[in-house]
Amino acid sequence: MPINNNTDTQFYDNTWLGDNLFTVCDYPEPGCSMACNAGSTWETLDDKTRCFARHVKRKLKDTQFFIKLDDDALVDKRYVMGLIEKYKDFKEPVYISDFILNLDRSNPNMNGSYYGNGKFYMFNRKLVDCIDTEIMYTGHRNEDAFFGAMVYNGCGPNVLKVSEDDSKIWHRTYQNKNKHIDLSVISNHPFRITDP
Repeated sequence: MPINNNTDTQFYDNTWLGDNLFTVCDYPEPGCSMACNAGSTWETLDDKTRCFARHVKRKLKDTQFFIKLDDDALVDKRYVMGLIEKYKDFKEPVYISDFILNLDRSNPNMNGSYYGNGKFYMFNRKLVDCIDTEIMYTGHRNEDAFFGAMVYNGCGPNVLKVSEDDSKIWHRTYQNKNKHIDLSVISNHPFRITDP
């Protein structure tokens, strides 16, 4: 999970994700699994994604499934466990998300690739093993398009793309039965108290 100074990691530690959470922070700090991209801004999330992907590819060899989840999103545990059960023995790379076709004609390494909607995507070890973390491109690209391009360039057409079930993923708001929780990220700016 890519996080920043506003992310409440305690919130996620107290959910089912807590024991499985690998946080990618801007700076080394308590609760961070790794730090990438100390000067992180929205415009540099592609660099943070490359850093994370390199680390996962080299270091987390025993992990079979990965989820990228925005810090203003939640995903249903039973849904994830069902996906793991269904695809655990799949021999090809598996990429689960709400896919968007990238039509970036100025970057041949990205043009024609599919990438996952940033709130959630899930993928297996086979996909990690084939992604190309060294692709080159020009200009700023969002981190999800960049991840999709790493998949496209490294894994080729032999990737099973599975559409996510949006009813099992909550982005910015969790609403179910008698619960309504705002998951939105607060502003980076401190609150100011002014005299009337």
